[in-house]
Amino acid sequence: MYKIFEQAIPQETLTYLQEWTLFTKELCESYQGKSKANGSGIYWQGLDMASQLPLATEQQNQKLFEVYTSQWMYNLVVQFIPKPYLFNDQIVVKSPNEQFDFQPHRDNQFGPLPNEPDLVTQNFTLVLDDFTEENGALQVWENKQWHKLLPKAGDIVMIEGNTIHKSEINKTDKPRRVYICHYTDRAMGNFKQGFYQTVFKV
Repeated sequence: MYKIFEQAIPQETLTYLQEWTLFTKELCESYQGKSKANGSGIYWQGLDMASQLPLATEQQNQKLFEVYTSQWMYNLVVQFIPKPYLFNDQIVVKSPNEQFDFQPHRDNQFGPLPNEPDLVTQNFTLVLDDFTEENGALQVWENKQWHKLLPKAGDIVMIEGNTIHKSEINKTDKPRRVYICHYTDRAMGNFKQGFYQTVFKV
């Protein structure tokens, strides 16, 4: 299941996220492959637990966390999870011609309960650049076929945690940026290095 919320990101927040995601990509670039104290435990081409980035200041992390826990995000999330919990937020920037794609996967397969049929998780992808055929557009598997999504900057794409999806590399000369907010219907416990497991309330 997926759904697109058109122009759901406030303009001031969109501008901030465009700048901050690009900054963190450059900040973390030389750390790729090195250990990280939280989340997946490693710096990779994307960034998990983005609002607890060890390389950022407390104030910088707090500003991103305020987006993740904003009232307008809450209003979207409770449409799908009446009592949501925080779990993980990610920054994914595909640099021009970077060898960075996502093979078909379910978000739930990477969590602590990959085979739990009752687990509800939602991925809200905040789109920061127009998606095109060339810059790594998102594809979702539904009704036995792939659906290519081409949302615009300012849109939010919601993907249910067991929905198979993928994306290709960015073949353009400009970055393709997203900020991804994951929420669940329960606390996940002390998963790996520690993800959020608190009730999402505003």
